[in-house]
Amino acid sequence: MESNSWKKVLTIAPYTFIPASSGGQRAVYYLDQHLGKQVDLICVSTDGNNTGEDKVPLHFKLLPLLGSGIKRYINPINFIKLKQLIKENQIEVIVIEHPYLAWLGWLLKLATGLPLVIRSHNIEALRFKALGKWWWRILADYERWAHRKASHSFFITKEDADYAVTTYGIKTERTSVITYGLEGQNTLMPQNKQKVVVNYKSTHHIPQDKTLLLFNGIFGYPPNDQALEILMDKIYPELLKLDANFHLLICGRDIPAKYQHQKTENLTVLGFVPDIEQVFQAAEIFLNPIWLGGGIKTKLVEALAGGAAAVSFQSGAIGIDPGLLEGKLKIVPDQDIKAFAQAILTARAAIYTPVPPAFLAHFDWDQIAKKAVHAIRGL
Repeated sequence: MESNSWKKVLTIAPYTFIPASSGGQRAVYYLDQHLGKQVDLICVSTDGNNTGEDKVPLHFKLLPLLGSGIKRYINPINFIKLKQLIKENQIEVIVIEHPYLAWLGWLLKLATGLPLVIRSHNIEALRFKALGKWWWRILADYERWAHRKASHSFFITKEDADYAVTTYGIKTERTSVITYGLEGQNTLMPQNKQKVVVNYKSTHHIPQDKTLLLFNGIFGYPPNDQALEILMDKIYPELLKLDANFHLLICGRDIPAKYQHQKTENLTVLGFVPDIEQVFQAAEIFLNPIWLGGGIKTKLVEALAGGAAAVSFQSGAIGIDPGLLEGKLKIVPDQDIKAFAQAILTARAAIYTPVPPAFLAHFDWDQIAKKAVHAIRGL
């Protein structure tokens, strides 16, 4: 690559993201890793990142300049630190994760004349509206202001980008869809997946003729809690009435007490599983009964990439084009219990069909990073 084609980029991540465990943390970590292969990248973040737990070398420079605690979101000293950093390193573009530090990015833009990019992981105002927070309108005003002040905005789904254009008044040409990606995903060919499924069922004494269903999440977060409730209290009983030839696994941290440790011939509540990858590979159908929270549901993307079929409520599948999946993803209207249960039965036919290459290419981090770099170089 010619040296004059490189850009010197500063990204600002307002929270700890190494080790990357949650979807949001992985979205920050992997985009910066892949951007760092194509541009000179410095990431400024908190002092809580533990790079010692990450065995893969960083392709970017990580500086713990923001401090820790809630004050990092309003600390004016960070403006002085970053202004000096920008000057010393001849930074050419500033990228901020989420709109919360947009005030800081805007001041840096004014002080340096550099273009500012805001990367939105979802429409934050809508997420908090769905969670019933009264102050969501205040956040919407700030979010609108932030994206209007930005030189360019990255959105994780086309739906979010379209919303920002129509509701926040951003010009379409100042937006790009930079989605969540897949890294090191073990995509199993149908015959290999079948072997994994057989071994898992045998090891855990699950009859081979029972379809293995999986729901996984981090609980204590209302969208996941409500999804678990509708699954356990409504979808699961409805499915039992239609066809009891399945076994449902529930995995995740902080499962509500009323659902913990349940085990029947059709259900096992596993709770937190250290090696969740093993369970994902064994799952024949991934269930995504989520309709709140906004953004792209990263577990759904990962389950599909791993070869499972999937069933999702419509709002939970935002950002995933079912046309790329050749029938492996069934989408039903939000909170439609009967349709969800029926779709599980229909999805059985797609369990052992190959993962379409078009889907894997769309969520490839290298391709996603190239698109981001193209937008950055155009500023």
